[in-house]
Amino acid sequence: MKTARIRKRYGFTLIELMVVIAILAVIGTIGAIAIWSRAGVGNDQACKENLQQLYTLGLKYGDDRAHSALLPTSGMDDDPDTENVIETHGWWIALAQLEECEAQLPTKPKGKIKLPGYFHCPVDNRFQLGNEKMFPADYKSVSYVSWTDASEDPDNPNSCIRTSAKQHLENLPWLSDGTPVKSQSVHDYQGFAKMVLPALNRHKDNIMVLYASGTVKSVPATDEMKPEEIFAAMAPDMAKAEAAQPAPKAGKKGGKDKKKDKKDKK
Repeated sequence: MKTARIRKRYGFTLIELMVVIAILAVIGTIGAIAIWSRAGVGNDQACKENLQQLYTLGLKYGDDRAHSALLPTSGMDDDPDTENVIETHGWWIALAQLEECEAQLPTKPKGKIKLPGYFHCPVDNRFQLGNEKMFPADYKSVSYVSWTDASEDPDNPNSCIRTSAKQHLENLPWLSDGTPVKSQSVHDYQGFAKMVLPALNRHKDNIMVLYASGTVKSVPATDEMKPEEIFAAMAPDMAKAEAAQPAPKAGKKGGKDKKKDKKDKK
């Protein structure tokens, strides 16, 4: 009678190896997603903290009698003492002069103001801050744009926001993620499209906004939303006021113009 031989197996079969690799791949993907999500949440929180620190400086700026509860904007007149500063205008110049900012204004021509890291969004890839505590301020390094209150003075769209105003400050953005433009602030949809929309890729499906009330919000900005919807969610009062404005009338061609056209044809 023959006895069955027991074969000893060494190692894994090809199928078992593939199963192990697949399991490791799934675990690795889950881990990567968890790390990425945690980093995203950390960046969002850091950005919110940046804006909260800037609001503290903004209130200090507004405590001065000369500014009477105003929050500075990029549309404001530049301080004459900083006229030699290259590529820096507006609100961050005003805040850089405050003691808490620990920034030194340049004394030499063609110098640049150096700002603390909280003027820069951690996921703004236009400028790599690295481990620097202070960085040179210009339009590629400062990560936030200012908004104005056009309703304060209809003739001046760059009107500074007044924190003592009785309007709904919680609906009025002061700073938001954006790409600054020299001496310009956001006061309508056109400015929003020009300065804010380019920064929508920083925070996944959100954009950080600091309101004149001091509240920082992550406003939804998904691919499914139209730019007009994002604008309305970010600045509801501004969007309503703009929608209520009558559409510009098309220029009518008068009789004189018609006669002139005929003469030109001849």
